[in-house]
Amino acid sequence: MTTPPPSRPHTRARTQLLAGLVPVLLVGVALLVVLAVRLGAAQEPLARATATATATVQSVQDRQVVVTWDDADGRAQRGTLQLREAVDVPAGTEVPVQYDPADPGAVYADGDAAHTAVRDVVFGLVVVALAVVVVAALTLRRLLGRPRLARLPVTAATATHVVVRQGLLVRSWLELTTGRGVRWVPVHWAPELDRMRADAPVQVHGDPATASRVLPVVDGQQVWPSGRVRRSAPRGDVRQAPVDPDAPDQPLGRQLRGDAVAVVLAPVLGLLWAYVDGSGPAGFVVASVLLAGVLFWLPQVLGSSPAPASTRGQG
Repeated sequence: MTTPPPSRPHTRARTQLLAGLVPVLLVGVALLVVLAVRLGAAQEPLARATATATATVQSVQDRQVVVTWDDADGRAQRGTLQLREAVDVPAGTEVPVQYDPADPGAVYADGDAAHTAVRDVVFGLVVVALAVVVVAALTLRRLLGRPRLARLPVTAATATHVVVRQGLLVRSWLELTTGRGVRWVPVHWAPELDRMRADAPVQVHGDPATASRVLPVVDGQQVWPSGRVRRSAPRGDVRQAPVDPDAPDQPLGRQLRGDAVAVVLAPVLGLLWAYVDGSGPAGFVVASVLLAGVLFWLPQVLGSSPAPASTRGQG
């Protein structure tokens, strides 16, 4: 079999994936710096509270618990524990506390507002770092893994470019006809897709009849898949894309602006997160900013289609 000429790399898909990754990295680094600074400030009063004692609860008023104890020199001390939520603690209850020897009134106990604030910040640091690592790993896997598919043996197939609409999400797919049936592959758009006619012969690196990952090549252009090969038609409104032999390349900015609509959900989800987590306004801000980056990134790994779904020929 004659070795096919080298195919062109899918520069547009690479740029789109990087465009989705960069905001997450920027947002993530900024949040990590802010949270690290806030963690230091939250830990500072606890770091000064080096003395410990067993205190007795004297009274409780809303979120303030007045306690008394004897310090290391036997002197009676009195302080107030600040809680995040109101609790019902009977007078006379003994609780272990830590306090600042230079300012005994600054008293703390596990579960109070100061300790809870530190735990919230630490949890935020872990969540932000984990989100950045996962997003970066998944994106780099695409950027490095898709070109490697070009090393797979070439299989002949016929393909039709279809556009699938699911709500506001519009994406390109290839409907591949093989000797073992029809397969569907979600892809990142390239102008060669709009130029090819229905049931056009294409080269596919890998066997779409058996493999989960393949790399279609249309008119010498690699078309990166944005997901696995499917044996069933995708969900949503599936329509054949219009054929335009002179279809130009479309600015990536239009695709990115359309995908940015999902970012409006970030404050809603951030509010829900803050309510469930109990982290308050600070949690709302951190969650909303982080989710805005992730919600912009997610559509970029799901493929692309700059033009709206066509009304021609139902697929």
